[in-house]
Order: sequence, then structure tokens, then C-alpha cells
Amino acid sequence: MARPRTFNVRKPLVKLFSENRIENLVRETGAVKRKRKVKIAVLFWSVVLGFGTGRERSISGIRRSYEKTTGQRIEESSFYDRFTAGFVKLLKKMVTTTISEFPGMGRSLRGTLSQFSDLVITDGTIMKLHDMLARNFPGVRTNHSPASLKMHAVISVTGKGDSSIKLTPGRRHDGPVFRVGSWVKEKLLLFDLGYYRYQLFSCISRSGGFFVSRLKSFSDLEIVEVNRTCHGRSIALVGERIQTIVDSLKREVIDVMVDVPYRKRPYAGSRRCATQRLRVVGVLNQDANCYHLFITNIPPDSLSAEEIANVYAARWEIELLFRELKSQYRLADLPSRKKHVVEALVYASILTLIASRTPLAVKGTLPRYGMTFQVLSPKNDF
Repeated sequence: MARPRTFNVRKPLVKLFSENRIENLVRETGAVKRKRKVKIAVLFWSVVLGFGTGRERSISGIRRSYEKTTGQRIEESSFYDRFTAGFVKLLKKMVTTTISEFPGMGRSLRGTLSQFSDLVITDGTIMKLHDMLARNFPGVRTNHSPASLKMHAVISVTGKGDSSIKLTPGRRHDGPVFRVGSWVKEKLLLFDLGYYRYQLFSCISRSGGFFVSRLKSFSDLEIVEVNRTCHGRSIALVGERIQTIVDSLKREVIDVMVDVPYRKRPYAGSRRCATQRLRVVGVLNQDANCYHLFITNIPPDSLSAEEIANVYAARWEIELLFRELKSQYRLADLPSRKKHVVEALVYASILTLIASRTPLAVKGTLPRYGMTFQVLSPKNDF
């Protein structure tokens, strides 16, 4: 009988989270003002891996993990004092630097997606906090959740671009948090209705980027051009409005152009109105007997309506990521009443996910979802 192959789990983790990297980030972020009894490298590993077992996630459990690792007893107050703004910066910096170096990243898009330099997915998720944090993190529903924190994630699928994690109060809307510029050039962005703004669409187009979003129900835009004609006794679409005629259509695919009015940013005390031409596509869901409608600036000769619907399905990957962070890595389990402790635990959950994925990625047994998104062709692989 063949002996099973062994795999050194420790080696890829130490390589990704090396002690030199931790020490360099300590100096860069100012996480340690002076060396005390608590060792920063051991504290990092205790925070990242110290709550992997047990029924509850707590600072006491992390402290016990630290004491078990070092063999020295630490006073509770001394341990708590290490959770400072500098330590939060250390964890945040470690997240942003290790995501881009994650094993399996850096691949190119394939098939019809190869025309884009990268695929970027953005979304946010909310975590409920202790009520005493309402001043730092005001929630959306003051009667139910007076304090909540929202984590905004921007993930580069190929790993060639920057990925980022940003924490804001739960009351903060998604749209203003997501800023675009020259970095979106030749990239394809996927986002949900929380980021739906015509001004954002215009900024992406002017910067040379591309996007796909679901179409909001109130967006009853006028059709000015048809990209795909139907034979037989079909309804003439030019001059009609999307939401007005969509219920009466029987065709499997809608592919039209619309003129979208929007207001530009204020300049010299006034705001001007402008119009941009965008593309609306719809794919009929036979089971629900309704259309899934999307708005995009991708030309018809680049991606078909069916391919656009398939590409947008990739946004589900970030939903799976949030679900795993909450169910497996206790992202939503934030019992502390201290701001810096809560922020540290959020970044620790992300680092724990990266740590758990690293040995699997090196070994080649990484599951379909997680921190390494599949770089697929929409025609064949989605």
C-alpha cells in the first residue's frame, strides 16, 4: 500500500507571514512604541490563529493561546493594551500586502475576458456591534442595531491589481466609499445595486474602464437603439421605455442602447446636466418568467448579452467569501466594546482566511470559492 504524501503546512505560512515582514510592518505602522513583555510576532499569530477552536471568540481566548505558545503568563490589562491603533494598522497592512501575493493569484483572464486587464469585484457586508460603540460606528437601524460596522471589499480577481478592505460605520452608504480613477483603465468592474450611480458609470467610462451592474427597477430609460433584432411579429422597441414594455416581451434576450441623463459634479458653484449612452441587456429566466436586466458600457461586439449575464454571476464569489468569513472565521463575532479591538478582530478574520487558504493553494487543492477566484471564460466555464 502506498504511503500517503506528507505536506508541510507551516512552511508556506511562515513564508507568507514571515517574521521579517512582521517586524518591518511594526516599524512602518508604529504598532510598538517600546518593547515590553508581549512579543509582537507571537501576538500576531495568536490573534490570527488563536480563535480557531472553541465556542466563543474572545480576547481572553486569544490571551490563553498566547500564554500556551510562549509559556509565560500575561496580565489581562497588559494584553489588552497591545490592541492599539498601531496594531490595527499592522493587521490592515498585512491584509493588503498578502492578498496580492496569495498563491494562485497573478493569472490572466481567459477566453472572451482576455480583452480586459483585470476583473474587479466590489461589495460590502454589515456586522452588528456592542451598543456602546454607537458613537464610533452608528448603525442603520437605531432601534435594532444602534452600532454596526460595514466592511467594504474591492478584490482583484487576477491579483495583478490592488485589492483593498475598508471599514466604515454601518450607516455609511456603499456608493461614496467606492472611488474610481485612472486605476480602472481596461478593467471590468462588477458591483451590485448599492453602488448604482449614473455619475459613477460616467467616471468609469471616462477613465477607460468597463462595468456591469444590475438595472434598478426605477430606471425606466428610453430605448434609442436596438443591438439585436428579432424576426417575425416583434414589438418595435426604439422610443419605448425599458420598464414599461419589459413585461410584454417574449424574446429570450434584450439588447438595446439607452441615453442616461445624470448631473455632473459641482463646479464653480453650479452643476450641469449631461447624457451618456449605455447598454441594457436582459436575459429571460424561464422558471421565474421574468428578465434579469443589466446595465453596462461594454460594446455589443465585445461581449454578447448572454456572456454579460454569465460574467455578472462571478460577483457571487464575493458573497461566498463574506459567508465563509462569518460562518467559519467569526467575522461577525465581535464581542468587545473597544473600537481598536473590534477593528483588529475584523482584520484578523481576513488573515485567518488567507492563512487557511495558503497551504491548500500551494498543495493545489483549493476549493472553487474563497480568496482565489476562478479566472474563467464566460462562454465555457461559468
